[in-house]
Amino acid sequence: MYMNWTEKKPIRVAILDMNEGFINQGMRCIREILNQFGENSHVDLSWDEFEVRLEKQVPDLSYDIYISSGGPGSPLESEGNEWEQVYFGWLSKVEHWNSNPAHGKKKACFLYMSFLSTGLQAL
Repeated sequence: MYMNWTEKKPIRVAILDMNEGFINQGMRCIREILNQFGENSHVDLSWDEFEVRLEKQVPDLSYDIYISSGGPGSPLESEGNEWEQVYFGWLSKVEHWNSNPAHGKKKACFLYMSFLSTGLQAL
């Protein structure tokens, strides 16, 4: 059965908060953009937030869209941490899902905050 253009399929978004408990404008902006998009487009849009670094929370594969925020510090400093293993385990599941042609692709957006001084030191 085809969906009529007047029927609205709910869109579920998972926000992966990588800010390690730090308040920042990035998360506020993500929420604001989602609110504005839902209202302006008359879309039934909802989201859940997952605290990746402190709580090691990641979403399941039931969401339509995934947004991963940037986070504080250098990504090199956290290499091998438990949260990183959980996060990359989740990412592997998304990649595996998307590699199956029978599944609809999961959409993901990965935000990255550049830390120039750390990057220069690594060079």
